[in-house]
Amino acid sequence: MLLKRKRTLIAAVIMVISLFVGCSNDVADKVYDDNSKICKEYDTFGMDNSNEKVEQGVYKANLKISGDTTIWEYKSDKDFDLKVPYNLSVKGGKGKIVLISPDDKVTTLAEKSSKADNGEKESMMLSIKKGNNRIKLVGYKKADMNVEIHLDKGNFKTNS
Repeated sequence: MLLKRKRTLIAAVIMVISLFVGCSNDVADKVYDDNSKICKEYDTFGMDNSNEKVEQGVYKANLKISGDTTIWEYKSDKDFDLKVPYNLSVKGGKGKIVLISPDDKVTTLAEKSSKADNGEKESMMLSIKKGNNRIKLVGYKKADMNVEIHLDKGNFKTNS
């Protein structure tokens, strides 16, 4: 009987350790280059720091993230193109801004690493499709990202 209890305890400890290992940033980092995971309705991320705010169509954030997080959604009744001012700087790791169309096609709008030229305001073109469109931030190796996006359509979301 005592041997059975020890085996049960050991099995339980192994399961708990497996859960913690499975939730590490390594799992979230695997999302970065996998569009089949990025396009999912749910987010997969590990976040060490999050300071996000939304004010009158402007999303501003300082994040330290591995994985993906949805920051914007817009349900459109027609197809159109939208020019969007933004700023993306990355101090560590790699980070990108992606658009997910209603058919789950992932389009990289901007991508930077800590080695890239950072800090300048730029514009990106969104090809909005009829249906639900989403923007996600995707980070690799705890990307230390500063992001600012100006959009007067749709709804921004924060994790704060």
